[in-house]
Amino acid sequence: MYHERRKGISTIMGTLIFVGILFTSVIPMYLVMKQADNIYTQNVHKMEISDQERAREAIEAHTYPLTSTSNQLNVKVTNTGVVPVKIVRVWINDVSYSVSTSIASQGNAVLGPFTVTLQNGKAYVTTVTTERGNSFASTSPTLFYINNYWFTPSLGIHVIVLNQAAAKYKICVYNEDKTWNSTKPYETQGTDNQDIAWTELVPTQGNYEVEVKKKVGGSWVDLPNTPIDVEIVWPGVSPVINVVADGRGT
Repeated sequence: MYHERRKGISTIMGTLIFVGILFTSVIPMYLVMKQADNIYTQNVHKMEISDQERAREAIEAHTYPLTSTSNQLNVKVTNTGVVPVKIVRVWINDVSYSVSTSIASQGNAVLGPFTVTLQNGKAYVTTVTTERGNSFASTSPTLFYINNYWFTPSLGIHVIVLNQAAAKYKICVYNEDKTWNSTKPYETQGTDNQDIAWTELVPTQGNYEVEVKKKVGGSWVDLPNTPIDVEIVWPGVSPVINVVADGRGT
């Protein structure tokens, strides 16, 4: 009888020890694995958000020399996307320059000046890299250094219209005395849900007027703060000038 009682107690003690081992090893291991799964899920979510933000980045970069013979270039960057961007590197041909400049949505910043080695007949191509890993080539025409002077094939005015869905717009550019204007005014069809972007090439430096109208009823109405006066002086500023008109509240 005594031995049977001891045998019963041994069985109970063995069960208690097993349960103790279960609680002190298996369950903590399960909790650690659960925590690792949670961390993994959080990291995947962060990566998905990062990829979405990366896909929404959109910038335009315009490169221009400080003077017609200068060995220094500026890069004007305009954030045309809906998320802020941070510029971390500028490439001019195969030479990189580290920067650290944040630009809000629809904002802009001038980067540089960057010193380059001048070579007669050489083309200078610019690429801008963001913190999220996107790279954007310069929007302005390629710069050439020919016979000790900078040359660019064209000058222009880049118009951004903050769009109201299904709205129709008409954009026209005139020179100062109205002796030159866009060959054909740019007119949207009202099918754009995103902001409107359009570039008009102009023949020479000088002063220009940008006219932006919106179709309201059966009439074309000037957007607020338009027409917009623009001066192109190149080199020294970008060969392509950005202007913004707001069509959302009209």
